[in-house]
Amino acid sequence: MAEQILILDFGSQYTQLIARRVRELNVYCEIHPYNHIPEILSCYKGVILSGSPCSVRDAGAPDVDLVLFKGIPVLGVCYGAQLIAHKSGGTVLPSQIREYGRARLTKVDHHNELLKEISLDSQVWMSHADTIESLPPSYEIIASTPSVKVAAFKLIGQKLYGIQFHPEVTHTLEGKNLLRNFVVNIC
Repeated sequence: MAEQILILDFGSQYTQLIARRVRELNVYCEIHPYNHIPEILSCYKGVILSGSPCSVRDAGAPDVDLVLFKGIPVLGVCYGAQLIAHKSGGTVLPSQIREYGRARLTKVDHHNELLKEISLDSQVWMSHADTIESLPPSYEIIASTPSVKVAAFKLIGQKLYGIQFHPEVTHTLEGKNLLRNFVVNIC
C-alpha cells in the first residue's frame, strides 16, 4: 500500500475539504468514519482528526482511542483538538465568546515545525462553540488569538498537535502552509 494520510471524520462539514487540500499537496489520503478505523494502520504516515458539530462534553460524543495512533503524527482540527485535550486531562468548556469567522493569530511559535511559515497576525477561520480552557502540563500552547488562548498546541516530545481553527478553508490564508508542514514535513 502507498504511504497515506488517514482522515477520521467526526461529522464535520469540512472533512471533504480537508481531503481536497491534502490531495492538492500531492499526498494520498483516505477518509474513514471515526468508528470504523481501518485495521492496518502501518501504511498511514499521519492522522488528521476532523471537526464535528458535537461537543466533547456531551454524552455519546464521537470518540476514538488515541493509543491506536501511538508513534504516528496526529493533527486534531477543531473538535479533533478538543478531543485530544479532553482525553489527555485538559479542560474543554463552552466558549464565553463564540468564535465564528475570521480571527488573527497574535501568538505564533515559529520554532514549532507545524507553524513554520505562519505569520504573526495571520488570518485564520474559527467555527466553534467550545474552547480549550487548559492543557495538561505535558502540552504547550503554540498559537493564540485575542480571544482564544489555546488556538494551537503540541504534546511536548511527540508529534501530536491540535489546532482550534480550520486550515482547510480559504479564509485561513496560510492554511495550505500549515497542512504542508504537517502532511509533508512532519509525516
